[in-house]
Amino acid sequence: MNSQLFKYVVFALLVAGTARMCWSEVSTTKTSLTRADVKRLQNSAKTAEDFATLASYFDQRAEMFEQKAAEEHAELMRLSELTFRAKNYPIQVDRARRSGDYDRAEGEKCADAATAFRLRATALHDGTSLSGAQN
Repeated sequence: MNSQLFKYVVFALLVAGTARMCWSEVSTTKTSLTRADVKRLQNSAKTAEDFATLASYFDQRAEMFEQKAAEEHAELMRLSELTFRAKNYPIQVDRARRSGDYDRAEGEKCADAATAFRLRATALHDGTSLSGAQN
């Protein structure tokens, strides 16, 4: 029963990841910004294009962290399926759990940042102002 559940979870993750990757390739272009570029752009962004570039960058980071979290979850499920208990089994499980939690949290932070930058870009494009929406 557990192995069939594991197969369904892995299949669902693969299908969702593939669909999301296909959609992101169609909807956005890949940005190749360094961390220094991102920091500089965050401090000096004034145009809608600047904020859209930042939103795209953080969307990509969120997708990357989401994919890592899914991989760690699959590893955690794989480890829970093992019938033997190796000496370092608890360490592997804890690492997979912590790493998955971290990746999920970072993904959410990046997604929130992307949303904030997208709102700023839309507001600048439409000519409205967002008071207090600084990031």
